[in-house]
Amino acid sequence: MADKNFVARQIMKDTWCISGEGCDCYLLIGEDEALMIDSGMSTYNIRAFAQSLTDRPVKSVINTHQHFDHTAANGWFDVIYGTEGIARSAKNVMGRDPSLYRLDYEFTIVHDGDILPLKGRTLRVIVLDCHAPGNLAVLDETNRILFPGDELECQQVLLLPGYAEEMGQIHSKPAASVETYYNAMSRLKALDDKFDVICPAHNGTPIDKRYLDTYLALAKKIMDGYEGLTDLTSPTYQDNIRHFPKKEANYRRGELDGASLIYCADLIFDKDYEKAADFPPATQLHIDSSTTARK
Repeated sequence: MADKNFVARQIMKDTWCISGEGCDCYLLIGEDEALMIDSGMSTYNIRAFAQSLTDRPVKSVINTHQHFDHTAANGWFDVIYGTEGIARSAKNVMGRDPSLYRLDYEFTIVHDGDILPLKGRTLRVIVLDCHAPGNLAVLDETNRILFPGDELECQQVLLLPGYAEEMGQIHSKPAASVETYYNAMSRLKALDDKFDVICPAHNGTPIDKRYLDTYLALAKKIMDGYEGLTDLTSPTYQDNIRHFPKKEANYRRGELDGASLIYCADLIFDKDYEKAADFPPATQLHIDSSTTARK
């Protein structure tokens, strides 16, 4: 189903992928209501579009992380779920015109292991804290689907620092180390028997669950000494976009069997965080966003 602003496709029973500006979002239909995963970045009413796909009320959304391409349309919903980390910078418009968006909303805070209240589907919150501070995955144990946000996809996973949570910040938190990412993916691997398919937020969905094994192997390979490419580009990641790392930030692209990890070569292991305070701005978007943080 499509209109001029959104395209929807049913990927399995009671589960829709909705594409518009920003990320791919998901509509999960329960027994008596429906819930969205991420809200995208369109200025148009994604909630109304989602409501056209089901006769059950669409009232709530959960953000996988705080980047504005996932959170900009939160204000259309009655209930917005997220971790404290997500809530701290979800309203950072990252250079957009704030008057175009509904930013007068509050978060309902969720924690690792929480079950979201959607009757008929067991939706478990898994806090990963890698691609962005406080980010999470949603595991639909009933329909055996993992929704990892931007932590797993078939083009690249970006390990960049956190964006400004208050005015003047360049990095609210250093980028995740490769070791941190490896440990987060190991958490998901421990749940391997609970999902059959992975539905990311960018660059194609669904993807085979074997991508998780490939990303684990790639992270381990980097930790064992493999140094990735200095050319970070891909068809969906070009040097003309604002969240492309600056040369002086020393990022690499590690590749293995279709998986790609963009990581800081100075943050391989957790112990490397000791020197992270001295790192230069990672991207132009981090600089731009330092002036657009809002409570």
